[in-house]
Amino acid sequence: MATEGNGAGSAPTTTIETLVVVRPLKVIAVVLAALAMMLMMLSVAATTWLEANSVREGLWEKCTFRENETDMVDCDINVPRDWLQACRALCMIAMILTFIGIIVASVGLRSENFRFKYRYYVVSMVIWFSAVGIQLISLVTFPIKFLDEIDDRAQLHWEFGWAYGVGWGAAVFIFVSGILLLIDKGAEEIIYREVTTKKESLEEEEGATEAV
Repeated sequence: MATEGNGAGSAPTTTIETLVVVRPLKVIAVVLAALAMMLMMLSVAATTWLEANSVREGLWEKCTFRENETDMVDCDINVPRDWLQACRALCMIAMILTFIGIIVASVGLRSENFRFKYRYYVVSMVIWFSAVGIQLISLVTFPIKFLDEIDDRAQLHWEFGWAYGVGWGAAVFIFVSGILLLIDKGAEEIIYREVTTKKESLEEEEGATEAV
């Protein structure tokens, strides 16, 4: 919007500039969510959710160390069970939801429409909290169901591996990302600023030219 004033000497012009201010908390939320997604990918792909003396087991594979060659490992596809397949599916769904939340939040950061920005942040926040809930269900179900069948295994002494801990770390990062959006979702990110400029009138410009 612009308004022009009439005057013999000058014509002031006022323009309204729209400035988009990127909030640091929202940027941190997106970065943490991206880190969480990478951790989830690492956790899902690893074979170290649970470990015993000579065996380690993940969502997809079970690996056994060779007796005479401790550096060599033989890995086979984990025996499919209903609860294991459910854990796999839940982890994949959580990872997909985290990615979608990152995309939605990134679009919100770039949008110049305050009403839409607010909606993008709310949607992303809901998606991330949903991803956290789904991830936690998988992380809790896996050891509980594993313990139910531990008596059928040759190894009785098991412990959690690093990949299982990475899965919990990913859940924490996603949760923190959602909390940051919740705290900062209503903060003003669009600033309207008036800029006034003065231009010489056409007569003054012509007079200055003739004087020269």
